[in-house]
Amino acid sequence: MKKIFFLSFLATFILNGCKPSEFKADIYTTDIEIASEGKVIDVPVSVTFTLMGKDKDRIFDRVVNLSKKYLHPDSTFSKSKAMIGERLVIDTRLPMGTTDSLGSFMQSNPRLAIFKVSSENGKKILTLEATKFSKLLSSEMRDINLMLSLELPPKKSFLKILSDSRNVTNISATAVFVSKKPHLNFSKELERRDSIEIEFKGGSESVYSEIPPVIVISN
Repeated sequence: MKKIFFLSFLATFILNGCKPSEFKADIYTTDIEIASEGKVIDVPVSVTFTLMGKDKDRIFDRVVNLSKKYLHPDSTFSKSKAMIGERLVIDTRLPMGTTDSLGSFMQSNPRLAIFKVSSENGKKILTLEATKFSKLLSSEMRDINLMLSLELPPKKSFLKILSDSRNVTNISATAVFVSKKPHLNFSKELERRDSIEIEFKGGSESVYSEIPPVIVISN
């Protein structure tokens, strides 16, 4: 009976692909500007995993322990019961910067994902990307079970942009949801102290299962 339950749990775990069910981040416009100038900024994020059933064999805990060396040292882990299963919330920080600054930073600070800031025609391009360390973690997870791996991007990514800039800031994104409404080409101007939360769906039916979330910021 225990073996049957274990196989049932493992099958659910594998079908989920160890894919986060939700990702949330609050990002300030002035931090994006500072990051574009070559400084690495730590962005607080929350990542939620939801599993069906109970993990009596502690597979999930073993995966969490493997991931710690790729996370910010101040990361916290909160495990609780969900409607039908278990929920794990990881509160951590991801670095935001340019390609060069992030490359130097991660030589001694490995992270599973980054916020990359690039500049193009006076605009800032903010991209949420997985790193090579996510592939390393996937390889280590397969040492626990050959069918396990980390899958990014999450099923849902919520990026909240908060304007603390003096000038009006324009925020735009493609194929996203805002307030649960779909937008093929979304654009909004933010006054100082305004904010907007943009949802990128990373399910198999979405383009963001194949490409990273991107937001364009301009004054």
